[in-house]
Amino acid sequence: MFITRRMQRAVATISPSASLQEARRLMRGQNVRQLPVTGEGNKLVGILSDRDIREATLPVGLLPGSSEKEMEEMLASTTVEKVMTRKVVTATVNDSLEDAIVLLHDFRVNALPVVDDEGTVAGIITRTDVLKAFIEALGIGEISSRLEVVVPDVPGSLAEVMTIIKSFHVNVTSVLTTGHTEPGTRAVFFRIATLHVEPIRKAIQKAGYRILNPADFRE
Repeated sequence: MFITRRMQRAVATISPSASLQEARRLMRGQNVRQLPVTGEGNKLVGILSDRDIREATLPVGLLPGSSEKEMEEMLASTTVEKVMTRKVVTATVNDSLEDAIVLLHDFRVNALPVVDDEGTVAGIITRTDVLKAFIEALGIGEISSRLEVVVPDVPGSLAEVMTIIKSFHVNVTSVLTTGHTEPGTRAVFFRIATLHVEPIRKAIQKAGYRILNPADFRE
């Protein structure tokens, strides 16, 4: 799945010369928690988060007798470029959604500006966008059932289980596989478009495959 299919294209950005007061107002108006900071030609030069703004105001808030007016004056007089993050973790328009997930996880960020080959901001993708994409890819929310089947980690095992499911004339809406705790096996997660799953479950077990359930992992 390409990142361009899931990124937000209408991106709220801000200039490095804008005040933190303007940035906070824009964040609240757009209901976002981070703003790409762009310079000439919409080129990315940094990123500003609501956390950056909170940390910038913290010293003022700790002063004895400080007032909200002083806080607002500080926000109005401080420019974005003074507190923004300059080394931005970005994704590119050529990346996959999997690439974005790795970046979000490894760098522990909540959003990735997406840039083109010229370094221009083309969009932004957040952890929420990624989560929504996988909810849809997994078919969650549709009328369906889930089966978790242990198969030998050899070519053809997945196809055999798919053939069994196909014999019941139901659609498979998603398939995921991962390594299993038992050496030489994989766990395959099927979501199938039916609520009448018991006959399918029995047929898979009759063919010699084990179906997992939550009780298998309680200890």
